[in-house]
Amino acid sequence: MHLAVARRLPRLLPLAIAVALLGAGLVLAAGDPASAQAAPSKVTIKGTAENKWDPPDATVKPGGTVTFEVAGGATHPVVSGDGSNPAGDGRFDDSGCGLAQMTKVGDSCQVKFPKAGTYPYFCQVHVSLGMKGVITVGGSAAGGGATTTSAAGAGGSVVEPPSAAAPPSSGRPAIYWAGWGLFALGALLALGLIALYVRFWPGFTRPKS
Repeated sequence: MHLAVARRLPRLLPLAIAVALLGAGLVLAAGDPASAQAAPSKVTIKGTAENKWDPPDATVKPGGTVTFEVAGGATHPVVSGDGSNPAGDGRFDDSGCGLAQMTKVGDSCQVKFPKAGTYPYFCQVHVSLGMKGVITVGGSAAGGGATTTSAAGAGGSVVEPPSAAAPPSSGRPAIYWAGWGLFALGALLALGLIALYVRFWPGFTRPKS
């Protein structure tokens, strides 16, 4: 009886190993959520002939650069703010994206966002048509006040975005934990089968108590 049981155990061992390997594969496939969701360092937003931003909302990592481009229509100057104040809120440096720089198709400007936060912007000419958007830096809401520093070689001032706490890490996906569960189940099954094989196979000698 014991010998018959022992002979069946090696046939089940590959199944247990396969379950463990499947779990390991799921864990690797899930990867690191932080790296999978990392924001890009460069984003391009186009002002269209329909007087819309494409895309209106974008995310970059701290220190990233957003390029605004006139892709259609004409005159899409970029201003920092939600549009309630035509002069803007000065939360990022929009001095290079004014009327003089964004008047015709092909014109573009770049804005660098050194600190995490959420920064609304709008087209100074077409704000009444809803030409607005939001830049999210680091995936965190803005906090604190803005600070002003000198602009090198520009003869003006640059308003740096306010600092914000680092965004909370996102939770692990369900497939990640399912993978670990399968890996643990397969490993335990394999160890259990090996222990039973040693216990019932007559070729193994066990010390007598």
